[in-house]
Amino acid sequence: MARILVIQHNLDDHLNELAAPLIEAGLQIDTWDVENADAPTTPLSEYDGLISLGAIAGVLEESEHAWMPIERKLFNQALDLEMPLLGICFGSQLLASAAGAEVYKTPTPEVGWTRVHMVPEAAGDPVMGALGKNLDVFHFHYDTFTMPAGARLLGTTGEINQAFKVGPKAWGVQFHIEVGLAAMHSWFATYPKAFEKLGLSVEDQKAMTQKNWKAYRDRSWAVGKAFAKEVQKYHKVTK
Repeated sequence: MARILVIQHNLDDHLNELAAPLIEAGLQIDTWDVENADAPTTPLSEYDGLISLGAIAGVLEESEHAWMPIERKLFNQALDLEMPLLGICFGSQLLASAAGAEVYKTPTPEVGWTRVHMVPEAAGDPVMGALGKNLDVFHFHYDTFTMPAGARLLGTTGEINQAFKVGPKAWGVQFHIEVGLAAMHSWFATYPKAFEKLGLSVEDQKAMTQKNWKAYRDRSWAVGKAFAKEVQKYHKVTK
């Protein structure tokens, strides 16, 4: 059975909508909660894929978090193994950094719903192609990154890099493709000041959620299914 390692950084940001398509594809999921458990002792080579989720911590705070250098090492190993890797929000920033890019504070933080524009080349990508041409996505980030050398940019919002691919099997998305309806409403209740500080109305965000959540769930499941397919292919070749 193909097996993936999921790295979770906060209790309120887990696999969410991505869990179902991964399980339906027959994958075994192991989760490392970095705040509540020691680093996994199973070598990464025993896995067939890696997913890194969002985090309140940022790459710029690496010296303050003992788990972050360990996670960076796992990213480097996954890139060397050409193992399927999906980095989401913080995970995408750490992926960019591990591949040699600069992570920095964005002058335009993105919180809540925004529109991402996918480049034409994204349509042919085996994972990011599942997102379609353009889509409304759910954001929650204050950092961004330059593009790693040799990486392929697949989606943007203005000048902010949103989706990219490093090497043959590593993908990053700045937005929370995993977050579903329940988690969104939980975040509205837990972090209302984050929206208010940016001049955003939580009620407006709720209205957009009501409009967008089903299409977003379908995109999330499509990405999960596509990523699971890459994991299964890797498993067949390497195990």
